[in-house]
Amino acid sequence: MLIVQTIVKQWDKSQQSKQYQQQRMSLPDRYLVHIPPAERMLDNQVLLDQHGDDIEGKRIQYLVHEQVDFIIDRFRISLPNKTLEYKTAQSDPRLISQLGDGWVQCRYNWRRRVEQGGFIYWLYEDVTLNACFVEQYDAQVFMTTKAETVFTDLTLPEL
Repeated sequence: MLIVQTIVKQWDKSQQSKQYQQQRMSLPDRYLVHIPPAERMLDNQVLLDQHGDDIEGKRIQYLVHEQVDFIIDRFRISLPNKTLEYKTAQSDPRLISQLGDGWVQCRYNWRRRVEQGGFIYWLYEDVTLNACFVEQYDAQVFMTTKAETVFTDLTLPEL
């Protein structure tokens, strides 16, 4: 079973002070995985656990491609190969990790243009994705050990 956990922290320009930064930094980057609210999908092959802010709703998009790839936000996870790749619309997929043993954490900061109530502003985000394959469900899967790989670089080197 693939377990994917997302944590999204969102803020606007008015929340960039040191006080707000400290509040965001004090929030965890991993949680226990409880069912519910974690959602089972693909005949129990995938368990999706989402946390954090979602000001606009449905921030983290996901889909299943041909029953073999779970695509979430900027990442593609191959269910049969147990690999995690980073991909944007403008780039080819880049392998981040084999998900055989342990778990991986991917983190990035981003900003998006938002139009709301006649106003336009930047919405800043800190996104964390934790992922692993397990033989059977364990609510503490991300809590008992450190991540095997931590990916924080959106600008992967060219091969």
